[in-house]
Amino acid sequence: MSKIFLFYILTVLTRSPLLALLVIVALYFFLDRRFVGLLPDFSALFRTRREIARLKQEVMLNPHNAEALSDLGRYLVQTGKDREGVSFLERALPRMGEISETRFYLGLGYLHLGQMEKAEEHLRAVLQIDPRYGYGEAWLRMGDLKVLEKDLAGALESYQAFVGIHTSSSEGFYKMGEVCQRLDDREKAKEYYSKSMNAMRGSPPHKKRIDRPWFWKARMKLMQGI
Repeated sequence: MSKIFLFYILTVLTRSPLLALLVIVALYFFLDRRFVGLLPDFSALFRTRREIARLKQEVMLNPHNAEALSDLGRYLVQTGKDREGVSFLERALPRMGEISETRFYLGLGYLHLGQMEKAEEHLRAVLQIDPRYGYGEAWLRMGDLKVLEKDLAGALESYQAFVGIHTSSSEGFYKMGEVCQRLDDREKAKEYYSKSMNAMRGSPPHKKRIDRPWFWKARMKLMQGI
């Protein structure tokens, strides 16, 4: 009802229903960017697509450019094109096998594709090369892998290793809460959900957008009384 009233007021003020609708969309986008963080960053998506196009041209001209192959694979995995991304990363692997980033995105791509053995192989390689890569993100994804394999103890151990490195990760604390909840440790689950919310509150502005979805998930869990 309030949205209809707002639309009516804006239509009266602008004398154009279309302009009123555009104002509401712009306002919603601004509020999401500022307070919620559910909508994607469209400018970043545009830049990524442009970079993918450039790198595809580069590897077409120079198919042995391992760095370009790795970068292209990384961007493709980041945008959800895991199968295509993994194919480029595998081509880069003979020359980039000791590079944490290449190994990490291979592991992440295989994780998304449900190929757990290959995912674990590459994530463990990252942990051997540099366990602090990406603020310990290989530990976070190893935890996700263990959850999918229903190894909750292993998942909790991996998440604990992650938050030991990234001590202000709202996502990490939320996922620890979920695992504890599944293990019927309600008090620990509540503790970690609270830590997830506190991590977002203490985040710098540029990180709040990443943390907000986990903040709201944790808040919903606590409101439901888990």
